[in-house]
Amino acid sequence: MTKQEAREWMKQKRSAMSPKERQRQNEAIVKKLFASDIWQQIDWFYPFVSYGTEVDTISIIRQAFALDRKGRNPIRVAVPRVQGREMDFYEIYSLDDLEPGYHGILEPKTTCQKVEAREGLMLLPGLAFDQNRNRVGYGGGYYDRYLDRYGSEKLLTWAVAYDFQMVDVIEVQEHDVRPQKIITAPSGRTS
Repeated sequence: MTKQEAREWMKQKRSAMSPKERQRQNEAIVKKLFASDIWQQIDWFYPFVSYGTEVDTISIIRQAFALDRKGRNPIRVAVPRVQGREMDFYEIYSLDDLEPGYHGILEPKTTCQKVEAREGLMLLPGLAFDQNRNRVGYGGGYYDRYLDRYGSEKLLTWAVAYDFQMVDVIEVQEHDVRPQKIITAPSGRTS
C-alpha cells in the first residue's frame, strides 16, 4: 500500500468509528500503555497531543501526570509545538498549559520552556503501521526531522494506534522513523 493510499484509507476508517468503539479502543490502549513497567524507569514523557479522530492522548497525558511512582519524582511531560517546518518540545505542568496552535492542534503556550527530547518515552503519531513497525504519518516529516536532529539511544519511541491502523505492508522511505513498539487495542470484532 502506498503512503497516500494508507493516509486516505485510515482517515476514512477513523472517521467511520462509532463513538462507543472509539471509547473502547482508547480505554484499552491507555490500560495497555500504563501496564508497562517503563513508567517506573523513565523521567520524561513526550506525547503528541491528539487531534480529531486520533487515539486520545489527552487522557494519556492526564494519567501520566497522576501516576504514583512509588516515591520517585513525578513524570515530566513535554509536548510538541510546530514552527515552520520544524517542531520542538516544551515542558507542560498541566493541560492548562496548552492552547490552539498549528492547524488548531493544542500546543504548549509560548511561556513554556523548550526541552530537547534525549531520554524518556516519546509517542509517535501515525495514520498506519505495518507488521515491521513502519509508520505512515501525515506527510509533514516533523518527527523524522526531529529525531534525526536529536535522536538518542536513551529515547524510546512508541506509537499508539487503533487495531485497524495495523496493515500488512506499507511503502516506506529511508528517512522514515519506525517506532520501537506499537500499542494497539485488542480487536473487538467478532467473526
